[in-house]
Amino acid sequence: MSTVASRLLQRNQEIGSVLAQARRQQHRSVTECAALLATSRRRYSAMEQGAVAVSAAELELLIDYLEIPGHLLWEGERSPSGVHHLVVQAPPGKTVQVVVEVQG
Repeated sequence: MSTVASRLLQRNQEIGSVLAQARRQQHRSVTECAALLATSRRRYSAMEQGAVAVSAAELELLIDYLEIPGHLLWEGERSPSGVHHLVVQAPPGKTVQVVVEVQG
């Protein structure tokens, strides 16, 4: 599998996972989400599994319907205030050095 194809598959799986988690948190059914997109339950389930790509228009509807914060889907998204959040994990007792260069 090519690098591009494997990255697309991985990204579809990441998006599907976010959709499935958000759907459960909002107590929505697969049937409700499929109806929102005017698609079948089978296709919607495949979207959550990452087997089928979600179109931009479908994703836009689902983000609103399932109240998904953008940062869960988009790496490097800026918050409205322009603040970037950085999470650094380190073993207890270890020092972490973070260098930030601001341009523009």
